[in-house]
Amino acid sequence: MRWPARLLVALLALGAAGTGNAGPDATPARDWIAQASGRPGAWTDHGLLELPSGMLFVGDPTWGDDYHIRDPRRLATAALRVFSRSDEQGRNLALWLEAAGGEPKATGERIEFGVDAATIALGDLEGGRALVAWGESRLEKGLGDSFDWLSPILQEKMNFARWLPIPPDDRPIFIASTGMDGGLAAVWLLDERGSLSGILIDIAGRASDGQYLDTLLPAAQ
Repeated sequence: MRWPARLLVALLALGAAGTGNAGPDATPARDWIAQASGRPGAWTDHGLLELPSGMLFVGDPTWGDDYHIRDPRRLATAALRVFSRSDEQGRNLALWLEAAGGEPKATGERIEFGVDAATIALGDLEGGRALVAWGESRLEKGLGDSFDWLSPILQEKMNFARWLPIPPDDRPIFIASTGMDGGLAAVWLLDERGSLSGILIDIAGRASDGQYLDTLLPAAQ
Protein backbone atom coordinates (compact mmCIF):
# COMPACT_ATOMS: atom_id res chain seq x y z
CA MET A 1 0.00 0.00 0.00
CA ARG A 2 1.35 3.40 -0.96
CA TRP A 3 0.60 6.24 1.46
CA PRO A 4 -0.23 9.66 -0.01
CA ALA A 5 2.84 11.86 0.36
CA ARG A 6 1.13 14.50 2.52
CA LEU A 7 -0.33 11.89 4.88
CA LEU A 8 3.04 10.16 5.23
CA VAL A 9 4.74 13.43 6.13
CA ALA A 10 2.05 14.17 8.72
CA LEU A 11 2.39 10.72 10.31
CA LEU A 12 6.16 11.03 10.49
CA ALA A 13 5.82 14.43 12.13
CA LEU A 14 3.42 13.06 14.73
CA GLY A 15 5.77 10.22 15.55
CA ALA A 16 8.71 12.58 15.99
CA ALA A 17 6.73 14.93 18.20
CA GLY A 18 5.76 12.09 20.53
CA THR A 19 9.35 11.33 21.51
CA GLY A 20 10.12 14.86 22.69
CA ASN A 21 13.63 14.55 21.24
CA ALA A 22 13.60 13.13 17.72
CA GLY A 23 12.68 14.91 14.54
CA PRO A 24 14.49 17.20 12.11
CA ASP A 25 15.06 19.93 14.69
CA ALA A 26 16.72 17.71 17.31
CA THR A 27 20.27 18.69 18.27
CA PRO A 28 23.03 16.78 20.11
CA ALA A 29 22.70 19.24 22.99
CA ARG A 30 19.01 18.66 23.57
CA ASP A 31 19.46 14.91 23.19
CA TRP A 32 22.21 15.02 25.84
CA ILE A 33 20.04 17.03 28.26
CA ALA A 34 17.10 14.63 27.84
CA GLN A 35 19.22 11.52 28.30
CA ALA A 36 21.31 12.86 31.18
CA SER A 37 18.21 13.96 33.09
CA GLY A 38 16.68 10.49 33.09
CA ARG A 39 13.26 12.15 33.07
CA PRO A 40 10.60 11.74 30.37
CA GLY A 41 9.65 15.06 28.89
CA ALA A 42 8.88 17.06 25.78
CA TRP A 43 10.64 20.05 24.26
CA THR A 44 8.82 23.24 23.30
CA ASP A 45 10.46 25.68 20.90
CA HIS A 46 9.60 29.26 21.92
CA GLY A 47 11.51 30.96 19.12
CA LEU A 48 14.41 33.36 19.06
CA LEU A 49 15.58 35.54 21.90
CA GLU A 50 17.17 38.49 20.15
CA LEU A 51 19.93 40.33 21.98
CA PRO A 52 20.20 43.83 20.49
CA SER A 53 22.14 45.06 23.54
CA GLY A 54 24.50 42.07 23.38
CA MET A 55 23.73 41.42 27.06
CA LEU A 56 21.70 38.62 28.66
CA PHE A 57 19.96 38.81 32.04
CA VAL A 58 18.63 35.87 34.05
CA GLY A 59 17.01 36.16 37.47
CA ASP A 60 13.93 36.41 39.67
CA PRO A 61 11.70 39.24 38.36
CA THR A 62 9.40 39.40 41.40
CA TRP A 63 11.38 41.55 43.84
CA GLY A 64 9.85 44.76 42.53
CA ASP A 65 13.27 46.29 41.83
CA ASP A 66 16.35 45.60 39.69
CA TYR A 67 17.34 42.30 41.34
CA HIS A 68 16.88 40.32 38.11
CA ILE A 69 19.40 42.41 36.14
CA ARG A 70 22.24 42.72 38.65
CA ASP A 71 24.49 40.16 36.94
CA PRO A 72 24.05 40.52 33.17
CA ARG A 73 26.55 38.89 30.82
CA ARG A 74 27.79 39.84 27.38
CA LEU A 75 27.37 37.32 24.59
CA ALA A 76 29.10 37.12 21.23
CA THR A 77 25.88 36.12 19.48
CA ALA A 78 22.95 38.16 18.22
CA ALA A 79 20.28 35.66 19.28
CA LEU A 80 19.61 32.41 21.14
CA ARG A 81 16.78 29.97 20.55
CA VAL A 82 14.64 29.41 23.65
CA PHE A 83 13.44 25.92 24.55
CA SER A 84 11.64 24.61 27.60
CA ARG A 85 11.43 20.95 28.57
CA SER A 86 8.43 19.84 30.61
CA ASP A 87 6.93 16.64 32.00
CA GLU A 88 3.45 15.21 31.39
CA GLN A 89 1.93 17.52 34.03
CA GLY A 90 3.43 20.56 32.31
CA ARG A 91 6.04 21.19 35.01
CA ASN A 92 9.21 22.75 33.66
CA LEU A 93 12.25 20.49 33.94
CA ALA A 94 14.76 22.80 32.27
CA LEU A 95 15.21 25.88 30.12
CA TRP A 96 17.72 25.78 27.30
CA LEU A 97 18.98 28.80 25.35
CA GLU A 98 20.53 27.23 22.30
CA ALA A 99 23.47 28.64 20.37
CA ALA A 100 25.44 26.10 18.27
CA GLY A 101 23.66 23.12 19.83
CA GLY A 102 26.65 20.75 19.85
CA GLU A 103 26.98 18.01 22.45
CA PRO A 104 28.08 19.60 25.75
CA LYS A 105 31.56 18.64 26.92
CA ALA A 106 32.39 21.30 29.53
CA THR A 107 30.95 24.22 31.47
CA GLY A 108 31.91 27.87 31.18
CA GLU A 109 30.38 30.98 32.75
CA ARG A 110 27.42 30.84 35.11
CA ILE A 111 24.87 33.25 36.55
CA GLU A 112 23.71 32.17 40.00
CA PHE A 113 20.47 33.59 41.35
CA GLY A 114 17.80 32.96 43.95
CA VAL A 115 14.13 32.30 43.27
CA ASP A 116 11.54 33.50 45.80
CA ALA A 117 8.27 33.29 43.86
CA ALA A 118 8.85 30.14 41.77
CA THR A 119 9.53 32.23 38.66
CA ILE A 120 12.50 32.85 36.37
CA ALA A 121 12.83 35.71 33.90
CA LEU A 122 15.43 36.07 31.18
CA GLY A 123 16.03 38.12 28.10
CA ASP A 124 17.93 40.97 26.55
CA LEU A 125 19.16 43.41 29.17
CA GLU A 126 17.01 46.19 27.72
CA GLY A 127 13.91 44.08 28.36
CA GLY A 128 14.99 43.59 31.96
CA ARG A 129 15.54 47.32 32.35
CA ALA A 130 12.11 47.97 30.84
CA LEU A 131 10.54 45.94 33.67
CA VAL A 132 12.38 48.07 36.24
CA ALA A 133 11.28 51.29 34.53
CA TRP A 134 7.69 50.05 34.30
CA GLY A 135 7.64 49.34 38.02
CA GLU A 136 9.05 52.77 38.82
CA SER A 137 6.46 54.50 36.63
CA ARG A 138 3.67 52.57 38.36
CA LEU A 139 4.99 53.56 41.79
CA GLU A 140 4.98 57.21 40.76
CA LYS A 141 1.29 56.83 39.90
CA GLY A 142 0.48 55.01 43.14
CA LEU A 143 -0.28 51.76 41.32
CA GLY A 144 2.20 49.48 43.07
CA ASP A 145 5.56 48.19 41.87
CA SER A 146 6.42 45.70 39.12
CA PHE A 147 5.59 42.74 41.38
CA ASP A 148 2.05 44.04 41.84
CA TRP A 149 1.74 44.11 38.06
CA LEU A 150 3.34 40.67 37.60
CA SER A 151 1.48 38.87 40.36
CA PRO A 152 -1.88 38.30 38.60
CA ILE A 153 -0.05 37.27 35.42
CA LEU A 154 1.95 34.63 37.31
CA GLN A 155 -1.21 33.30 38.96
CA GLU A 156 -3.04 32.67 35.69
CA LYS A 157 -1.50 29.18 35.40
CA MET A 158 0.48 26.98 37.76
CA ASN A 159 2.96 25.96 35.05
CA PHE A 160 4.04 28.33 32.31
CA ALA A 161 6.87 29.16 29.93
CA ARG A 162 6.05 32.16 27.77
CA TRP A 163 7.03 35.53 26.41
CA LEU A 164 5.84 38.58 28.30
CA PRO A 165 5.78 42.04 26.65
CA ILE A 166 6.71 44.84 29.03
CA PRO A 167 4.77 48.12 28.69
CA PRO A 168 4.77 50.71 27.35
CA ASP A 169 6.89 49.60 24.37
CA ASP A 170 6.23 45.84 24.64
CA ARG A 171 9.87 44.86 25.03
CA PRO A 172 9.79 41.06 25.38
CA ILE A 173 11.19 39.03 28.25
CA PHE A 174 10.73 35.30 28.81
CA ILE A 175 9.23 33.99 32.04
CA ALA A 176 8.94 30.42 33.32
CA SER A 177 7.64 28.71 36.43
CA THR A 178 9.97 26.59 38.56
CA GLY A 179 7.51 24.95 40.96
CA MET A 180 9.81 25.74 43.88
CA ASP A 181 12.00 28.42 45.44
CA GLY A 182 15.73 28.24 46.07
CA GLY A 183 19.01 28.73 44.28
CA LEU A 184 19.41 28.10 40.55
CA ALA A 185 22.02 28.84 37.92
CA ALA A 186 22.21 29.60 34.22
CA VAL A 187 25.29 27.71 33.03
CA TRP A 188 27.18 28.09 29.77
CA LEU A 189 27.68 24.63 28.19
CA LEU A 190 30.53 24.31 25.69
CA ASP A 191 31.07 21.78 22.91
CA GLU A 192 34.29 19.92 22.11
CA ARG A 193 35.69 22.95 20.28
CA GLY A 194 34.98 25.25 23.20
CA SER A 195 32.14 26.96 21.33
CA LEU A 196 28.94 27.88 23.12
CA SER A 197 26.43 25.05 22.72
CA GLY A 198 23.87 26.89 24.80
CA ILE A 199 22.91 28.08 28.27
CA LEU A 200 21.19 25.61 30.58
CA ILE A 201 18.92 26.39 33.52
CA ASP A 202 18.33 22.98 35.08
CA ILE A 203 15.26 23.16 37.31
CA ALA A 204 14.50 19.54 38.20
CA GLY A 205 17.95 17.94 38.21
CA ARG A 206 18.74 14.32 37.40
CA ALA A 207 15.95 11.87 38.19
CA SER A 208 18.16 9.42 40.05
CA ASP A 209 19.68 11.81 42.59
CA GLY A 210 18.57 15.40 41.89
CA GLN A 211 22.06 16.38 40.76
CA TYR A 212 22.07 19.36 38.40
CA LEU A 213 23.13 18.35 34.91
CA ASP A 214 25.87 20.95 34.59
CA THR A 215 27.70 19.29 37.51
CA LEU A 216 28.10 16.17 35.36
CA LEU A 217 30.52 18.09 33.12
CA PRO A 218 34.04 19.34 33.88
CA ALA A 219 34.81 23.04 33.98
CA ALA A 220 36.53 24.31 30.84
CA GLN A 221 40.29 24.68 31.20
